[in-house]
Amino acid sequence: MNLPSQFLSDPPARKRLLLFGLSGALALALGFVLVTPHLAEVLIVNGGYYYMLGLFGLFGFYAVRVARARPAVWSGWLRRPGWPALAIAGATAFALWSDPFQHKVLFDEYVLQATAFHMHVTKEIGTVIRAYDFNGTWLPIDTFLDKRPYFFTFILSLVHDLVGYRIANVFFLNAGLTACFLSLVYWFGRELTSRAGGLLVVVLLVTMPLFGQNATCAGMEMHNLTMLLLVMCLALLYLRAPDADRLALLCLATVLLAQSRYESVIFVGPVAVVILAGWWRVRAVLLPWVAVVTPLLLIPYAWHNRYVSSVPLLWQLGEGQKTRFSTGYLAENLQNAYDFLFSFSNTYANSWYLAILGCAGLVYFLGCAIRWLRRRPALPAEQVVAVLFGAAIAGNFAMLMFYYWSRLTDSIAARFALPACVLFALAAAVLARRLDRRFPATRAAFLGAGAFLLVAALPAMAHRLYTTQNLVMQEVDWEHDFVVPRGRGTLLFISNKSTIPWVLWKIPALINGVARQRGDQLRYHMTQGTFREIIVAQALRPTTPGGKFGVDPDDVMPENFQLETLAEKRFGGRMARLSRLVAVGPDPPPPPAAAKAAP
Repeated sequence: MNLPSQFLSDPPARKRLLLFGLSGALALALGFVLVTPHLAEVLIVNGGYYYMLGLFGLFGFYAVRVARARPAVWSGWLRRPGWPALAIAGATAFALWSDPFQHKVLFDEYVLQATAFHMHVTKEIGTVIRAYDFNGTWLPIDTFLDKRPYFFTFILSLVHDLVGYRIANVFFLNAGLTACFLSLVYWFGRELTSRAGGLLVVVLLVTMPLFGQNATCAGMEMHNLTMLLLVMCLALLYLRAPDADRLALLCLATVLLAQSRYESVIFVGPVAVVILAGWWRVRAVLLPWVAVVTPLLLIPYAWHNRYVSSVPLLWQLGEGQKTRFSTGYLAENLQNAYDFLFSFSNTYANSWYLAILGCAGLVYFLGCAIRWLRRRPALPAEQVVAVLFGAAIAGNFAMLMFYYWSRLTDSIAARFALPACVLFALAAAVLARRLDRRFPATRAAFLGAGAFLLVAALPAMAHRLYTTQNLVMQEVDWEHDFVVPRGRGTLLFISNKSTIPWVLWKIPALINGVARQRGDQLRYHMTQGTFREIIVAQALRPTTPGGKFGVDPDDVMPENFQLETLAEKRFGGRMARLSRLVAVGPDPPPPPAAAKAAP
């Protein structure tokens, strides 16, 4: 009896499938029809933290159950990790050494930290944009629901809960995630090829400057990669020995992965195919209650996506751009992807060595796929998982080529290439393993990685042009270093960029557009001594062919704002100025009405 017939003849299987179908229908109705974007925003803000807490707690519960069921699988490795553990520890240390710990993707990383801070303090989802000190309590005033998924910020808020709020906590978190990711990718690469192949995957990734850049930043890329490899490893464990607990753990990890990055929901597809393949292998329908309610667990993702789609301001489109995805972006994005992946310059944080080996491995993989379609032999579980997730990663990369902000030559957008680089590394290890039958290809790949490290990677890491060219980052750091010594608690900063970094530094701040409209309030607080000093940030741009600078029109303050220049510094093609607000005079009288034209 084949599996579809078994579905129809087994009453418990029919019941579980019916419940799963009803769960899916209810999820579609609640996620896309019955709940408005505004109501979705309210539900996420007030209930999103507890949703993540319950989901994460349930994942931990099933992880312990699965681990206890087969202690022989992991206990021996923990007792005697051997040289792979030393290699992973060394690779982690190298990645963390290769780039300094600092914020690099502005202002995304500050937004993530502000969201985590708010979750830590209030247990609500929101990004703080204004806060003040009230009798020693740093109290958030204004927040908004950000477009970014909130699993990473939830984990960071838990770290704050455990050790106390510190901005540096995010760097410790990403360092730990780096070690976890390298361990997972080694294990999967080893199962796919060999121990040497798994180590080759690790080496190929850590010798890429982009990896170290993201391992030491304050973003969510390492978290997303860790969750992706965790789901791949859990899919492999399930497919090798399908049971209810492993399936439940895989489903929960997949829902968490969908909350790790916007596009990570695409990996729900390969997980669904893996689940069906597991049913086929055991000739039974495995649907624990967690699997039945999994569509319902994905509802908050649908709500968040619909909310973001309804607020174009969150899209952060450039001038002249009207949509996030378009075929009009394809040609430029493809050209930038090619320039980034295969560039021999140290301007980019790429690895042309990894790209070349990875492309060769993908060509070999396509040839194997064609042969498999002709013969259709039974594939080992690790190959099934690699094929399905490899196709999803490729689909994810293809989708990003239609996204308005996917120019990989942009140091801020280069991080989008990380999942594809993981696929390159795995494909390169598979190809090297296959060629080992004719000559020591894996050893040659290691030697090539060492040569690339000496010739290209280390010089790029030394110059760090892909990081130091971020002038906005340098400007924010300069403002911080200038302002903090002047008095954190008695100072108000008027920013021309964002108030969010100042909220994290617990310095009251306003955006200059708001400050221009609050002259009366600023005058009042200056007379009351609320703030000992008010600092105003402005950008200066060339205004004459001779190079004379003037205040950027967007940063000009009203005429009744009396400013005293404190410091100026040049960043690229513009100057940054910090001034003290000395006084706020009376509002200027309105311009006289134009005389009526004579009849």
